[in-house]
Amino acid sequence: MEKSFVKNSLFSTPLFEFNNLALANELRSYLTSLKIDGIESRVAKHIKHNMSESKFNLFNSDEKIIKTTRAYIASCIKDLLNNLTSRDDDYKIAFSESWYHIGGKNSSHDVHAHINCSWCGIYYIDSGDKNKGGQTFFCNPIFSNFLDLGTLHHNDTEHIVTPEDGKLILFPSYLKHFQSLYTGETERIVIAFNSSIIEKF
Repeated sequence: MEKSFVKNSLFSTPLFEFNNLALANELRSYLTSLKIDGIESRVAKHIKHNMSESKFNLFNSDEKIIKTTRAYIASCIKDLLNNLTSRDDDYKIAFSESWYHIGGKNSSHDVHAHINCSWCGIYYIDSGDKNKGGQTFFCNPIFSNFLDLGTLHHNDTEHIVTPEDGKLILFPSYLKHFQSLYTGETERIVIAFNSSIIEKF
């Protein structure tokens, strides 16, 4: 008797990557000119270690570089939506929160997910010293309620993103993630945001 296999990839999680180093370089100059003290957002302070965090209104600024950044990221979100749906639609993107981190030596960010939004992003402005940690780990959203040799392929797996200046990662909000320990001397700068798609044209 012949065996016939049909393999389907069920419940896949999309994760998109874009790159814009020139914009990141401009943002670095602007963000380093600002002064933040500790976790100004006052959100989940206990899971953020050796880092400063701005308030969650970065994209509300009228600064030209911030408007340019917001427009660029919105265009990337539109591209990913059209890629997923095989369409060519235009969308109105709302950013409910947007902020930046500055992480020093021995900085880290514990496991978390973002709420009240559909797509989130991490934009690496300055990735700091190479080979000193600080990677973003995305946790597998599928976890079996039974652990044996038959479930190892979908348990205890993670997707690791190595920071690079100018790299933008877009991911669905349900995806838990964390920043591993960064041990470099150079400060790291990362922009993050939450977005919702509120209208299609």
